[in-house]
Amino acid sequence: MTCPSPLIGILGGMGPQAGLDLAEKLINLTRTTRDQDHIPFILFSLPDTVPDRTAFLLGREDVNPAYAIAEQFEKMSAMGVTIAVMACNTAHADPIFGLVMELLQTRQVELRILNMVQETVAYIRQTCPEIQRVGVLGTQGTYQARLYDQALEDMGLEVVLPDPVVRQDNIHAALYSPSFGIKVCSGAVSEEASSRVRAAIRHLRELGAEAVILGCTELPLAVKEHQIDGVQILDPARIIAEKLIRETYPDKLLLSG
Repeated sequence: MTCPSPLIGILGGMGPQAGLDLAEKLINLTRTTRDQDHIPFILFSLPDTVPDRTAFLLGREDVNPAYAIAEQFEKMSAMGVTIAVMACNTAHADPIFGLVMELLQTRQVELRILNMVQETVAYIRQTCPEIQRVGVLGTQGTYQARLYDQALEDMGLEVVLPDPVVRQDNIHAALYSPSFGIKVCSGAVSEEASSRVRAAIRHLRELGAEAVILGCTELPLAVKEHQIDGVQILDPARIIAEKLIRETYPDKLLLSG
């Protein structure tokens, strides 16, 4: 079988629901009248092969996830994938993403990889020029690496971060709690997890945020609205899905609003 070109690759499994969510957004943003009109893509979801990204960034995991990520990108390329993205914000931290790109270059893998963080910040500048203060919700690893902080500051935007207690009790708990966390519970997001994410958004609004980036790819599973209490909610997965279509099959992009 000859694979179509261009062919999109989604590296999921970090966690699995985030990869599925990005794939669903890719489908939902595609203009179609029949099955055959949909954009071709391959979703890799091998969660047991990639060490926890936050644990590595916080020094709790010795093995850099970059090695497993680079290996999967290489396999994608061998299958005919021409453009790819990781469905994980934290994996874009330079100690991981930088090594991924270095490994692929060394192995001479020809694969274009979009950077979710850079594309999200560029989207803000292009579509919301009036916004100056941007809140960031993410994993502890995201904050440790200053992942969005640096990218936003480089664009001249002011970063609004939640207090440490909110990071731990609201966001970390909503993601990792063994009883109600998004990463732990199968199926729909629990009401408790959703409530804690929303409380964190309100907290950032009180600190002056005009928009909030859901900087962990699983947080959009808990918040579906585009705006809450006047604060614009930015979903990097949706932004990167739109970018993937623009870069491959732009005539099939279904614009909303």
